Amino acid sequence: MEDIKEAEKKNIYEQAGRLAAEDREESLEQAIELYQSIEGWQDADRLCASCRTRLAQIKWQVESSVLKDYERQDEVRHVRRKRALIISLIAVLLCFTVVITVASVRFRRYSIAAEHLIAGEYELAADAFMEMADYRDSRYKVFEAATGLYRNKEYEKALPYFIWLNGEIDGGYYLRKCRERIGLDP
Repeated sequence: MEDIKEAEKKNIYEQAGRLAAEDREESLEQAIELYQSIEGWQDADRLCASCRTRLAQIKWQVESSVLKDYERQDEVRHVRRKRALIISLIAVLLCFTVVITVASVRFRRYSIAAEHLIAGEYELAADAFMEMADYRDSRYKVFEAATGLYRNKEYEKALPYFIWLNGEIDGGYYLRKCRERIGLDP
């Protein structure tokens, strides 16, 4: 390209100047190529170096903004994970609290029913144990309360509890005995 005439060099120089003024990555790359084609002419070398510097700055800004976007997205993901973890932890604690509360309420009800049984308040004990028939040995405790009523010769009060047990524990022995004592068909 050494054969380029002065008018052509001036035209290339002006075109490179216009491209450099656009200040975009592609236009700066084209301007650099044009300035290199007229290397050594006027201040083409200095302007070429200036375009290279500006191109590097633009690329750095693009990479920097991409990096910042990535960091922002990473921060958002981190916040979301943190929030999900906190919500999960709260849910687990809430479930644990509910389970503990239910267990303690059932245990307290069982304890009160057991106190009634010990105190000889067999009807109260049997009714309370019947309400929580699936808890621990409540069915057996209903049987104990009903046999307590039977021993106290309160056959009519004991009968509904033996009917409820349906011969589960004693094979229906006390149910038949209660019916006999009351005068119902055996």
